[in-house]
Amino acid sequence: MSRTTVHFILVMYLFVVWGAVIFRIDRFPITWVPMYSNYYPSETISAKVWDKEKIANGLLVTHQDGSTSYVSSKDLNIPQPNFRRLYYERMFGSGPPKHHQGNRNLSPLNRWIRGLKENEPNFQADWDWRMCWSVNQTLEYQPTDPKFIIGAEADYQVRVYRKQDIMNQDVSKVRIKTIHAKIQWKDEWLPRWEHGLL
Repeated sequence: MSRTTVHFILVMYLFVVWGAVIFRIDRFPITWVPMYSNYYPSETISAKVWDKEKIANGLLVTHQDGSTSYVSSKDLNIPQPNFRRLYYERMFGSGPPKHHQGNRNLSPLNRWIRGLKENEPNFQADWDWRMCWSVNQTLEYQPTDPKFIIGAEADYQVRVYRKQDIMNQDVSKVRIKTIHAKIQWKDEWLPRWEHGLL
């Protein structure tokens, strides 16, 4: 291989990689890490308290007939890590990391390429609708079924520390917050039922 060919390959490689970074092209494996890391300055650090028992029980759901039950990862036939994302993120309206990164600080050039207006998010999803639709479809419940799920609830605890206390090596001053999420079925979603998630 000649020196000119090697230089051409290196220049093209750098052009493609930096082009993906600059334009935030998703699903580009070489630049995945810098594209999806986020830093949000704050005075505190928070950490979720993982509750194995709650995850094992699953989501507390309300059926159309007024009864309540739990829906777990076994009921939905999905792996535990996927169910944890449903329980701790999607129930609370939080999308995957690429949604956060893709909506943050887009330059005017990025907005123009994507056809986005000012303050219009690049990624958006109605997580309440997606949760209601996917859980009911997985369990094969139709809107006319008495067992059709019309509501779901989840909660978890967060330990909140002040950064200054951690710098002083004092972790005794911890504040525990309980975060609760509840989604409800809306009758306006009925026409979308047969069309799926779109």
